[in-house]
Amino acid sequence: MTANASSTISPSLPQQQPILRILLIGLLVVLSGYYIWVLYKAITPNVSLAYKAYYIKNQTLYWQPKQPNLALALPTTLETTNNIPNLSRAGWNIDASSNMRELTQQGGLYFTLPTAPMTNVTITFTLAKAPLQLKPIAFTFNHYQGSLLPQDQGKTLTAQLPKQQFLSSPQQLQSLILTVPTPLQVTSINLTPIDTNTLSLPHNTGSINQNIGNLK
Repeated sequence: MTANASSTISPSLPQQQPILRILLIGLLVVLSGYYIWVLYKAITPNVSLAYKAYYIKNQTLYWQPKQPNLALALPTTLETTNNIPNLSRAGWNIDASSNMRELTQQGGLYFTLPTAPMTNVTITFTLAKAPLQLKPIAFTFNHYQGSLLPQDQGKTLTAQLPKQQFLSSPQQLQSLILTVPTPLQVTSINLTPIDTNTLSLPHNTGSINQNIGNLK
């Protein structure tokens, strides 16, 4: 009797092994899919640009929930003594003093625009005082490299940002980073589109026409 019972039970064990193997493979597939989904959500969290720039990428100096997209409307003037969410975390002193904020080494701005500008944009850094022997300062705007040139006896630095260098989508973060050899005491930053209607003609147009007439 015992021999007969064992002979009837033992053949079922090999039959169960493929089922267990399929169940284990299915469990591994489900777990792998779950962890891939978790990893994707960690890499691409559903948060605002301002939240991502401040908490995840450590790009900005201040967190401002009222400006979730770090959007600016042109023209605009940013007073650096305010806790502007567009200031980079690198370079700027966290505390402002004496109506200015100091910028050292590398730092700048992060912002978005509702629409890309139709003309070049003039950017101006106004300083509390003119540093001695202030020279042009290199900057990178998105993928464009340029120089801020001293104006007004060294109290301002100005450059033009080409319109084609602005990112077209309002969900893309524009970045402007300066490389400063000596600290700058910045009071404000101004961004103004160039008004093509106010561009003046060359002053010597009349003399050119006169010369052409003489040649005839």
